[in-house]
Amino acid sequence: MPWAAGIKESSWKFPLIESIHSLGISTMLWPAAILDMRLLGVVMRRRPVSQVAGQFLPWVWAGFSVMVLTGIVIFCAEAVKCYNSPFFRAKLVLIALAGMNALTFHKTVYRNIEAWDQAAATPFRARMAGALSLLFWIAVVAMGRIVAYA
Repeated sequence: MPWAAGIKESSWKFPLIESIHSLGISTMLWPAAILDMRLLGVVMRRRPVSQVAGQFLPWVWAGFSVMVLTGIVIFCAEAVKCYNSPFFRAKLVLIALAGMNALTFHKTVYRNIEAWDQAAATPFRARMAGALSLLFWIAVVAMGRIVAYA
């Protein structure tokens, strides 16, 4: 696509979009990590999980939206490189796994949050969702860095 080639060949467009992509990841990742660590009982033990989620999930969704939109543009500019990269494919699988983990958590354990919201120790399934989320998103970032420099 001509517009995608124009982005890739520009001395400033591609780096700008990649920088915005990185900011989107940061905007999503830190609040998500704080919420995950609350589920694990590592931080903010005295604050209800629902309160932490209410405070941080809007940031997670905003950052995720920016990350996806800019990621699509980056993919279009580097489609052949991404298509041929096993690390890019791994990144997509990890994003899908992170999404399924979040969906499963919100459709199951989080629905009964009123029963465990005030507890410092969250249920095992909530802790597992938090641990998996951290693992998946760290792996997504690692795969993204490898794709960028491979």
